[in-house]
Amino acid sequence: MYPSRLSRYLGQAIRQRFKNPSFAPQGQEWLEDGFAALRKSDYQTALQCFDQAVKTHTTSHAAWYSRGIALYYSGQDDAALKAFSRAGRLQPQSHLAWYGRGMTLAALGHDDEALTAFDHAITLQPQSHLAWLAKGMTLVTLQRWEEAVQVFHMTLVRHSHSAYGWYGLGAAYLQAKTYAEALTAFERSLALQADFDLAWYGKGLALLQTQRSQDALEAFEAATTANPQSLLAWFHKAEALTVLERLEEAGAAYEQVLRLSDASHPLYPQAQRQIQLLRQKRAVMDRTVLNAPKEKSV
Repeated sequence: MYPSRLSRYLGQAIRQRFKNPSFAPQGQEWLEDGFAALRKSDYQTALQCFDQAVKTHTTSHAAWYSRGIALYYSGQDDAALKAFSRAGRLQPQSHLAWYGRGMTLAALGHDDEALTAFDHAITLQPQSHLAWLAKGMTLVTLQRWEEAVQVFHMTLVRHSHSAYGWYGLGAAYLQAKTYAEALTAFERSLALQADFDLAWYGKGLALLQTQRSQDALEAFEAATTANPQSLLAWFHKAEALTVLERLEEAGAAYEQVLRLSDASHPLYPQAQRQIQLLRQKRAVMDRTVLNAPKEKSV
């Protein structure tokens, strides 16, 4: 089970690349202040800075691209798309503008158009690590597993020490139900970044699918340790505990899913249902114990 907006799961790498652009000229306070605000996740201040930038530098690619970043992180996807498109028109050879456009299109659910944008970015800059990653994850979203595997292999040829690249390859193999290959890829990712919660989560799923429930539980525990807010890791940790007949602990893990989410989240009703089933199962087990014939004393 993977979230629909897979691009968000590359957010740590993407965020750092977006927030530390190589083109930001020194001496221009509006860019410097804007990116300083972005690094603090102060998107409102960043957007105010970049709004001022495009007013005073209407033909600046950097200003419009920067504004697109702030809008993207503020969740204003339509406006972000317009800003990245404007940046691309101002500097047609900008792979960053195409990459930003692709990320926003993916966020809007326009995956085929996003792929086209990522391909443009890669054509302009074949070494663009993030464009390759985003293309691969978009193919996973579209359930085009074989293509995704090829893309991630190409990514790793260029960036063999990318924990995100190995994670993406594992995700593609996992969705293709080639679990041994998925497990190897997730382990390669973790060898590069030991606290990568998504790789631990993916490893847990691969292990769960191959009936290695105890090992899967340990992987999900590592995922929740690395990211205590990971709903999916908590949910599947509960699933592994259920398989292992550790029902009280499973119930506690499902309760954690409820605490971390709300009724509108897809996992919320699923966790509620599983808690009910666990209670029913425990009730049956309790009745079985009570009704078991007692040994006669000699």
